[in-house]
Amino acid sequence: MTFLDIIVLLLTIAGIFSSFIVILGKNRWKRLLGVSMLSAKVNMIIIVFALITGRTFYLDIALVYTILSYIGVNVIADFMVERGKELK
Repeated sequence: MTFLDIIVLLLTIAGIFSSFIVILGKNRWKRLLGVSMLSAKVNMIIIVFALITGRTFYLDIALVYTILSYIGVNVIADFMVERGKELK
């Protein structure tokens, strides 16, 4: 087992724990934090996979995934803030 394989295994385990935060979060903000953490772990796995295979276009995919994840989390957070104001 190589060093990069161990890193992928550890990131997968961390991703599973992030999934538990998404599912079992006490409130919606902790669940959103779990989604952000999970997307960061998936992004790191894509980058390590690019290093293992030597295919650089996976790095482009990781960059696009990071941008979309960032925008998505911000849009969901903004929606939740506006929805909270509406309910009051």
